[in-house]
Amino acid sequence: MKTNTITERNRIVETNLWCIDAVMQACPKAVRKTRMEREDIYQQLALRLVQAVDRYDPVKTGLVDYIFSELKEELRDCAAPAQRPTLLNPGNIIPFEAVRQSCLGIA
Repeated sequence: MKTNTITERNRIVETNLWCIDAVMQACPKAVRKTRMEREDIYQQLALRLVQAVDRYDPVKTGLVDYIFSELKEELRDCAAPAQRPTLLNPGNIIPFEAVRQSCLGIA
């Protein structure tokens, strides 16, 4: 959705934050499969919500339907870390999860 201002986009995001809770409640197995804290999952889904509002095309579908679709996809991505994109290092493939853990000092 091409909004005129960041304020307008943020208003739309805030209005639709309830979608995050709805997806998390509708997909409890996927939430457990992520092995992430609920707050971390919420944050990931919130970022995807902002992206969804930015990319929304009203000609294709309704906003809430599009948001739900995007949030469910993000939840699946969180639940399948082996399928996440990777960073390429000369001769090595490093999963983002390993990079995140390294940055956070998690062994």
